[in-house]
Amino acid sequence: MVLMTLLVCAEVAVVMCYFQLCRENHRWWWRSFHNTAATGLYFFVYAVIYAHSELKLSGGCARMIYYGYMGAASFGLCLMAGAVGFLAAHWFVHSIYASLKFD
Repeated sequence: MVLMTLLVCAEVAVVMCYFQLCRENHRWWWRSFHNTAATGLYFFVYAVIYAHSELKLSGGCARMIYYGYMGAASFGLCLMAGAVGFLAAHWFVHSIYASLKFD
């Protein structure tokens, strides 16, 4: 499951970087990180929706522990997916510009 998520993040980063380079916007590095790091935000939103619809959390301590762990997990996923997206986009940009010849 994790490998599939990372593969999809890498593919999304390469495609979004390609579209950005086609529009002649060469500031791709932060956008390639943010495009895939949004996965962590989606994960946290899903955890909140799941907590309100399925879980019966009683008390503030249980909610604080749940949201604390889900926040930490989503932040970790955010960093991991963002790093994979940036590295994939960096490899893509390096590979397409390595073939150019300068005279």
